[in-house]
Amino acid sequence: MSLCIVANWKLNGSREFNQQWALEFFKHFNGDNFSSLGIAPASVYIDHLQGIFNNRGIKIGAQNIDFLETGARTGEISAPMIKDLGCEFSIIGHSERRILFDETNQIICQKLIQANNCSLIPILCLGESDEENQANNTFNVLEKQIIEALTGITELSSLIIAYEPIWAIGSGKIPNPEEINSVHEMIKDVVQSRFPKIGLKSVLYGGSVNFKNASSLFKQKNIDGALIGGASLDGKEFALIANVFNELKVLK
Repeated sequence: MSLCIVANWKLNGSREFNQQWALEFFKHFNGDNFSSLGIAPASVYIDHLQGIFNNRGIKIGAQNIDFLETGARTGEISAPMIKDLGCEFSIIGHSERRILFDETNQIICQKLIQANNCSLIPILCLGESDEENQANNTFNVLEKQIIEALTGITELSSLIIAYEPIWAIGSGKIPNPEEINSVHEMIKDVVQSRFPKIGLKSVLYGGSVNFKNASSLFKQKNIDGALIGGASLDGKEFALIANVFNELKVLK
């Protein structure tokens, strides 16, 4: 199964945190199949988490990769490096990377190529600002991001897209689930019509996802899962969200 429930821990974590998180998660997760679950910790803890999960099937990934494989790039981490650590995916183009580190769609395109070259699953993040949303410009903004990020990529064996409205991240606000469903349908239509050689596996929603709203999201046809930030820092909360996903998407 493709990655469907993914935790983005951002700039959080420690060895003690990792251990406690795992205890809480395994205590409350009801399933026995972990193949749809992924965690993107801070890169320094990738190895530690691999040891904690001990081949349970939970996929470990990175929050970012560099757009070059090697070179004079102090502090950066390459796709071959995280592959060497056993990672299976990388988040690419998160709005925080776009805003705080000035990542353009052209840089993001190069990162997608790097991920594909190393057989990593890229999770491409898209999202509009509050102003763009209020101006009813969401579809145009997302389509531009998709086209600029994917143009020039002749083939991508596996791609996941995460729709994360910038104004919803960490705010406690989410769009109406039916509206999200429509956005996801548009994203799928654009990728499949404009880039038929790119293997789009799923479209996830991200932005203030939690246990309370998970059911309303996963009931929608085109919401294939979630990229979870703040709520994923609680092992119990993440497990409960995964349980809802299994009940509504996997087990029906």
